[in-house]
Amino acid sequence: MKQNNFCPICNSKESEKYWAMHGYKLTRCKKCSFVWDSNMSENVLSQYDKSYFQNDNPKGGYINYFEGMKINRKTFVDRLLKIEKRLGFKGKLMDVGAALGDCLEVAQNLGWKDSYGVEVSKFAVSEARKRGVKNIENSTLDKSSYKYNEFDVITYQDVIEHVPDPVKELKTAYKYLKKGGLIFLVTPDIGGYWHKLLKSMWYHYKPGEHIMYFSQSNLKQALEKAGFANIETKVTYHVLSIEYVLNRLKYYSPFIFENLLKIVNKFSYIKNFSFKAYTGEIEAWAQKQY
Repeated sequence: MKQNNFCPICNSKESEKYWAMHGYKLTRCKKCSFVWDSNMSENVLSQYDKSYFQNDNPKGGYINYFEGMKINRKTFVDRLLKIEKRLGFKGKLMDVGAALGDCLEVAQNLGWKDSYGVEVSKFAVSEARKRGVKNIENSTLDKSSYKYNEFDVITYQDVIEHVPDPVKELKTAYKYLKKGGLIFLVTPDIGGYWHKLLKSMWYHYKPGEHIMYFSQSNLKQALEKAGFANIETKVTYHVLSIEYVLNRLKYYSPFIFENLLKIVNKFSYIKNFSFKAYTGEIEAWAQKQY
C-alpha cells in the first residue's frame, strides 16, 4: 500500500479518519474537506484489465461496459455538442481515459476530424481498435507521443477520481492545451444531494478504484492550483435507458429487477426509452489563458 497523509489538493497534513461505509476507511482533510484514499494500492492502474469492463461486482468496474455502450453514446453526443458550443468550433480533441473509444467514435461521427485518446488499459485499447477507433494510445497523457500546446480541448470523463495525484495530472493537461484551450471534467460529487441522501450506500463509493472524492469546491481548487482560469462547476446528468437502469439494479436485488427486466424487454419502446438523470456527478470547465 502507498500511504499519503498529505491532502492531495491543499497539501495540508491535518486530516482525520473518514468511514465511508463499513470496512472502507478514507481520509478527510480538516482544512479543505477533501476526501481521499490515503492507503491506495502501489499500482492502481493494474486493475483495468478485461475483468474491469465486465464483472459481477456492483462496487467495482462495470457490470457490463458493452451493454451500456449504446446508451452512453447519447451522453457523449450531448457533451460534445456543449463542448463545441463553448469552444466555437470542432478543434483538436484529447479524451483522457478513453476506455473502449466510445467518445472518440461519437466525436468522429459528429465531424471532429482531429480526435485522439489515451487509455491505460491494454484490453480497452485493443477493443477500441477492433471497433475502428485508431487514434488511441495505451498510455497516460504525460507518457504519450503528443506534444505540449497541441489540443483545443482535453476531456476527463469519470477519470480524475482514479488518479493518485489529481493536481499533477491537471498541470499535465494544462501543458498539452493550446492557449485558450478548454478542459472538461466529469466526476462523482461527494458534496452533492445523492451522497447526502444515501450516505454509506452511495453508489460512487468504490474501494480501490475511486481514490479521490471531489466536491465542487475541491475541484475548483484543484483546477486553480493547476493554473486554470474561468472555472465553472455544476451538477451534471447522464442519458440513461430503462433497460440500462434495470440491468444495474438487478445486482442489488436480482429477483425483483431480473423479472422486471424480462417484462420490459418484451416492449422495445419501453426498454429503449431514454431520459436525462442527475446521478450525483459534477461537470467542470476551465481554460488555459497563457
